[in-house]
Amino acid sequence: MKHILLFFALTFLGIASIHAQNDTLRVLSVANSFGVDAVEQNLHEIALADSHVLIIGNLYIGGCSLERHYNNAVSGEKAYSYRKISADGTFTTVENASLPQAFADEPWDVVVFQQVSQYSGKVETYEPYLGKLLQYATQHSPNGVRLYLHQTWAYSKDSTHPNFPDYNCNQEFMYRELCKAYKSMADKYHLGVIPSGTAVQNARKTYLGDTLTRDGFHLSYGLGRYLAAATYYAALYQTKVSGNGWMPPQLDPREVETARRCADAAVRKPFATSCMCRDYRR
Repeated sequence: MKHILLFFALTFLGIASIHAQNDTLRVLSVANSFGVDAVEQNLHEIALADSHVLIIGNLYIGGCSLERHYNNAVSGEKAYSYRKISADGTFTTVENASLPQAFADEPWDVVVFQQVSQYSGKVETYEPYLGKLLQYATQHSPNGVRLYLHQTWAYSKDSTHPNFPDYNCNQEFMYRELCKAYKSMADKYHLGVIPSGTAVQNARKTYLGDTLTRDGFHLSYGLGRYLAAATYYAALYQTKVSGNGWMPPQLDPREVETARRCADAAVRKPFATSCMCRDYRR
């Protein structure tokens, strides 16, 4: 009798393990510091609160453009900091890693590319590099892969970024131009979009105002990064993040709820801002 019970227990554990593996989503971000802002904090916790398990890889070089990512894919240059969040939430870093090394590390279900922020609104900078990177990702994902673009955000109105003059130092103009570029590429290649830029612009139209960055272009360590992660989650799982059971303990719950609404609205309308009429200050 004990042997039978042990057999059924082991069988159940084996089925549960297979089920857990099948439910795990493996996401690789090929980006730069804007990718760090979006995926290295909050995203794993938001997903786990809804019983989703994420493995997150992030290939980081500060200020890295699509052109440089493609050149690194061809050369195999060990130029990246490869950050990884395992299924249990453990964070590890491998320095001097290569793009091919990261692609071989997991059977990635999702690969996300992103243009460097200063070129985000200049559609001529995307090609031929994006097309070649998409081809590379497909060829190196034998089990199939979902491909996304991570839409960056416009700089704050008072940003001192050296490339802000390329957009007339005008936040709205920069936002419109980056929307045009990302939409053009998403339509061309039938890509999913993670509309962090629109989520940030939505939030700027609420009582939060232009407070989401810490230096005029990178997101604030608190609410800004949470907003990007919430948008990432809603886009990946095609669900609403409103009502999610997790939030950073240091944040104001009313501001978090506003951020969630801004993320959900962005996923519904990735390339246009939405009216955020309700005010959660009360």
